[in-house]
Amino acid sequence: MVLASLGVPLMTGIASDEARTLHTDRMADLSLFVSTVPFAPDAGDVEVQTLERDLNRYEELYGISVTVYDAARRPRFSGHDDPTTALNPAEDAALDTALSGRLTEVWDQIQPWDDEPLVAAQPVVRDGDVVGAVVSVSPVDRAANRVLQRWSILIALELVAMIGAVALADRLARRLLKPVGRLDEAAHQISAGDLSARVPTGSGPPELRRLETSFNEMAVHVQGAVEAQRAFVADASHQLRNPLAALLMRLEALNLAAGMPGTSPARQTEAMERALADGKHLAGTLDRMLALATVENAGAPAVLLDAAAVVDERLAFWMVVADRRDIHLVRRGIAHARAQHDAGALAGALDAVLDNALKYSPEGGTVTVDVRPVALFPPTPPEPPPVPLAGPGSSSVLALVTDPPNPPRPVDDGVLVTVTDDGPGVAAEDLPRVSDRFWRSQDAGQEGTGLGMSIAKTLVERHHGTMEVDTGEEGGLRVTLWLPPVPGPR
Repeated sequence: MVLASLGVPLMTGIASDEARTLHTDRMADLSLFVSTVPFAPDAGDVEVQTLERDLNRYEELYGISVTVYDAARRPRFSGHDDPTTALNPAEDAALDTALSGRLTEVWDQIQPWDDEPLVAAQPVVRDGDVVGAVVSVSPVDRAANRVLQRWSILIALELVAMIGAVALADRLARRLLKPVGRLDEAAHQISAGDLSARVPTGSGPPELRRLETSFNEMAVHVQGAVEAQRAFVADASHQLRNPLAALLMRLEALNLAAGMPGTSPARQTEAMERALADGKHLAGTLDRMLALATVENAGAPAVLLDAAAVVDERLAFWMVVADRRDIHLVRRGIAHARAQHDAGALAGALDAVLDNALKYSPEGGTVTVDVRPVALFPPTPPEPPPVPLAGPGSSSVLALVTDPPNPPRPVDDGVLVTVTDDGPGVAAEDLPRVSDRFWRSQDAGQEGTGLGMSIAKTLVERHHGTMEVDTGEEGGLRVTLWLPPVPGPR
C-alpha cells in the first residue's frame, strides 16, 4: 500500500512531465516558423523557397509535419507533398484555436499506449492581426517509449523494495515467532507430563524474553507444587497406614471382647480408651496435615512489621501452657525489631516452634526467646540481669533490652528470632531432618505428628525468610528464624 501510494502519483507525474516537455518543444519550434512565414505582400520567392526547404528538412529529421494556413484556413506552405489533405478533428480544433489568437493547450499526460499524434498550433500575427496559423502534427511514440522506460525503472525499483520488505518482514516474523514456537513446544511438553521442560531464554524481543522468564518461573512453581503434592500424598499414606491399622485392630479386639463371656468391664473400658486415643492421634495427624497443606498454598503479602511485638504477643499466649507445665519463658533481646514479613505467617511459625519447645522441655525447664537485629554495633555495656515481667506464682517471662541509650544506626540485614529449650535435643546427624514432614526423633518421649517444624519452616520461607535448627550451648534444641530486612533506605 505504501509503495502504491507513492508509485502511482510518481508515474502520473512522469506522464504529465513528458507531455509538458513535448508540447513546450513543439511550441518553441513553431515560434521559429511563425517568425519566418512570408505573409507580407512584398515577400519574394527566395523567402518562400527557404521556408519550404526548412519545413521539408524538419519533417525528414523529426518526422513532424508542419503546415502553414492563412486566415481563410487554406494551406499555404507544408513540409509534405499533399497539404490539401482533409483535417482530422484534432487538427481542425487546433487550427480554430490558433486563428482565434490563442495557443493550443498542453496534454494532461502521455501514456505508453497512446498512438494519437500531438497537434500543436500557433497563430501568425502581423501588425496586430492574425493572418494565419502554423500547425504541427507530432507522433508521440518516442515520448510514449520514454514514459514506458521510466515507468519500468520505477516499477522495477518498487518490486525490489517490495521483495526487500517481504524478506525483512519474513525475517522479523521468524524472529518474533521463534520464541513463541519454543514457548508452544515447552507448554506441550509440560501438558504431556514432562514438568522439567523449560524455555531457552536470551533471544527475541524484550517482551518475549520477559514472557520466557515468567513461563520458566511458572513451570518451576508448577513442578514444585506437583512434586510437593506427590510427596505429601506419599508421606501421608505412609504415616496414616499404621495408626489406621492399629485403630482397626483395637476396634476389632473391642468387638470380640464385647462378645466373649466373662470379659471384665475394666478390660472393655481400657480397650475403648486405647481405641479412642488412637482415633484422636489419627485425627490430630489429619488436622496437622490439613494445616500444612493450607500454609503451603495460601498467604498474605509481606508487609513492614515489628517482629518483636509479634514475638511478645505469642509469648503472652503460650504463658498458660508454660504455667501448667511449670516451664519458664525467658524473653531476651531488643524491644522493637522491624522486618519484612507477614504477621500471621510469623505468628504461626512461632506457635509451631514454641509448641515444640514446650512439649519437649522438662518440668521446671526454661525456654528462651531472643530477638536481635543482624547488624554490627560498637561494644556495649554488659547486659543487665533479666527483669521478670510476670507476677509472683507464674512462669518467669523475662525481657532484656540490649540497645544502648543512643545507638549508632546499623546496616540492617534482617532480624533473628532464636528459640532455645533445654529438652533432650536431637542427635547431630538428625538435625537436617528436623523440618522434614512426619519425621520424629526415635528418642522423643512425646506423641506428635512430625509436622510442626515443617509448618514453621514453610511459613517462614514464604516471604524469603529462613529457619535453622541446631543444638543449644547447654543442650536442647535451638531454632533460629531469620526475617528479611525492610527494603529501601532506613
